[in-house]
Amino acid sequence: MWTSCYSRVKAIPKELEPVGISIGVPPWFKGRRELRLAPTRAMLKLKRAEYDVEFAAILARLDPRELYDALGENAVLLCFEGPNTTYCHRRAVAEWFEQSLGVVVSELGFDRGDVLSYAALPEAAARPSAKKRRGGTPLFP
Repeated sequence: MWTSCYSRVKAIPKELEPVGISIGVPPWFKGRRELRLAPTRAMLKLKRAEYDVEFAAILARLDPRELYDALGENAVLLCFEGPNTTYCHRRAVAEWFEQSLGVVVSELGFDRGDVLSYAALPEAAARPSAKKRRGGTPLFP
């Protein structure tokens, strides 16, 4: 299992399966989704500390073994943030799997040692609005 972002989907080898784990997806993404690992729309408006508490509660309700097995070892968990740029729930999900199951879940194309921990990921100065990100069409309608 790996993680990546929607902007890097074309770099995912054919033998791997992209899986969206965000509540919204780019309009062109028609792949598999796993919404049990997505933050809620309301969470996207929270400050990081509040977001972290809410997301930890989501993960606490899930069975990591069942979910890992359902996703499969060839899954690439996707959301929007670029690697090592700003805090992103896919890194939290990856670390949850790592700590719960003793597996390694790295960012696709990176050695695990080159991937920042979730706690070390910086906060975004300001998350870009949907208008700035995609020319006016909201990402989360």
